[in-house]
Amino acid sequence: MNRVAEHYRDTDRMAWEHGFLIGWLMISDPVEQPASRLCEVLGVSREAVDHIDKLLVPPGVLERTELPDGEYSLAMNAEVWPQTVQQAMLALPSFHSVMRYGLEALADASEERRRRLVNMEQFFRYLGDEIPAVFDRYEPPATTVSP
Repeated sequence: MNRVAEHYRDTDRMAWEHGFLIGWLMISDPVEQPASRLCEVLGVSREAVDHIDKLLVPPGVLERTELPDGEYSLAMNAEVWPQTVQQAMLALPSFHSVMRYGLEALADASEERRRRLVNMEQFFRYLGDEIPAVFDRYEPPATTVSP
């Protein structure tokens, strides 16, 4: 869990306790965890749990269940996580068309003004070529878990 928290802190500038919660939800037993229990067991704030709820329930990475006492629980949806990441990564190359439009709009502008867009356009064109191929080659693991 600490390594997950470190990863998200270092790569996404995510608050430590948010990454820590994600790490816990990846391995928790039982899978479904009441929000109050997450706070108690992990020593995180309710605000952190609510933040992760708002961040990861809409894309389906976490499933939220309303409990009879007005509380809610969260559970990691392991099948959706790879799909969500794939969709986000496959959307990156579409920014290429935005950069290309910018270059067309600035066709008569100075080289200095266009330089950043040229670099970005080339980068996103590259991503557009490479990212789909990565997912074409990816083979999901079998449903059994190996050590």
